[in-house]
Amino acid sequence: MLGELPLGRELLLIPRRGAIQASQSEEVEPKGLHIRVEHLARDVETPFAIASLTIPPQFYDGLLALTLKADLIRDDLLVQTAKSLRVGDTTQASKQITDWMHKILSPYLTQFEHASGNGVQGELIRQRCRPTWKLFIETLLLCSPLVVVRNWYRRWRGRYPLLILTHHLVTDRIHRMGISTEMFWHQIRFLQRHYRIVGLSEGIELLRSGEMRVPCVAITFDDGYGDNFVSLRAVAEETAIPVALFLPTQPIENHQEFQHDLVRGISGFFPLTWDQVRYWNLRGGEFGSHTHTHFDCGYADRKRLEAEIIGSKNILESHLTKPVRFFAFPFGGRSNISSKAMQLAAFTYAHVLSDFGGENLPDIGRSNGHLFRKNFYSNLWELELELQSIFDLVAARQKLSLGRASSSSSSNRLIAASAFNTPRNASSSSRIDASQHHRSPVQ
Repeated sequence: MLGELPLGRELLLIPRRGAIQASQSEEVEPKGLHIRVEHLARDVETPFAIASLTIPPQFYDGLLALTLKADLIRDDLLVQTAKSLRVGDTTQASKQITDWMHKILSPYLTQFEHASGNGVQGELIRQRCRPTWKLFIETLLLCSPLVVVRNWYRRWRGRYPLLILTHHLVTDRIHRMGISTEMFWHQIRFLQRHYRIVGLSEGIELLRSGEMRVPCVAITFDDGYGDNFVSLRAVAEETAIPVALFLPTQPIENHQEFQHDLVRGISGFFPLTWDQVRYWNLRGGEFGSHTHTHFDCGYADRKRLEAEIIGSKNILESHLTKPVRFFAFPFGGRSNISSKAMQLAAFTYAHVLSDFGGENLPDIGRSNGHLFRKNFYSNLWELELELQSIFDLVAARQKLSLGRASSSSSSNRLIAASAFNTPRNASSSSRIDASQHHRSPVQ
């Protein structure tokens, strides 16, 4: 039972073991939101206190965010209490729930004590990454013949792409890569209205079938931040969406903050624990590898790559007790993935994900070994343009223009250099040709 609803004696006589009530303080106290769980036995007037905890207040907390997080934690506590009461009395159940809270919830709660002020604490989450005028211009591309015909063709053939979005953490604290619980909830509600949200495994099956009759989106999170255990999971369970998380195994084993946060002066953001990963895994979470140490795979050191790519898979599988099929490169850009790293990852995992951008199109029988991911923008306007691949089209046009300009500039420089260095005799001409010949392999 959720909330403060009073139960009449006639209702309490129905269940054999009474009722479990999970409630919270009506107002947020200075120390945070207080949650308590009580057992109302069948023939007892006074309820027995099973457990209680307090969720510390956070920067972006609002009514919606607090409700989502409190409901998730109360649901968890109700289920665990019911399980404990089936095998013991209230005293034993209280001890078991206290132990469970210490193992599963305490790592999430205690990380707030380690947070310190840093350069980004005074900043708000940026609503848009691009100026408004630029977004207006790029939005016009949605009406271009290329995009209109492309979308019509996909609808006619039933071959929409699988669009994979990547993010890092849902948090109501300030973090440069974070999105607030309330903002993420609105994002998911928007996606559910216009797209079908699928898990990675389901998305792979749709790609192999050769048909995707509605636009599909898969949502992934990198690094395995501990905030996701409550904030992300609260939204995912409320909206019934699947999510996939890619974990670097060493930070979880050592329960240490991420180096890429510490170098920017950000502290207090710890990774998930193995207990939390296993708990989430049993409740439908999908997990993949993100190397062992969050390693930049742009290097070609075979021994180190094996330890990072193969070693992390073995560690993950030992904790999840099932095969790990997905691997996402940290940083994810082309310069962060050497050819040796790609070959090794493709040999080790069924599916490898990069952050190259782009779409994954259905194709009957295709293995879809390399999957492309897009940015998960906080602003809905930018998010829709990203899903429509407008930013990819703009980037491709700019790259083409730069390539033409570079080619033209190179030609002009060669002509100018040729005119400037016109040899006065055959011997000087031979020396110039010889020097160019020796430079060409380096170029």
